[in-house]
Amino acid sequence: MNTVSRVQIIGIDVSRDWLDIHCLPNGKRLRFQNKDKGYEQLIHLAQPVDALVCFEATGGQEWQLW
Repeated sequence: MNTVSRVQIIGIDVSRDWLDIHCLPNGKRLRFQNKDKGYEQLIHLAQPVDALVCFEATGGQEWQLW
């Protein structure tokens, strides 16, 4: 059986302009710009809690985030 060993998981729906973020297990939802400032905000959200961050491929819109 596969398990995720992280307590916090951050899922991101990537579009041209936005990163729509859903955090588990608390259910927090956020929206950051798909630009450098948004990436910095995401780092400040994920790094302190050692979150697993995942997102889908969206026709190249995800490359800068990657």
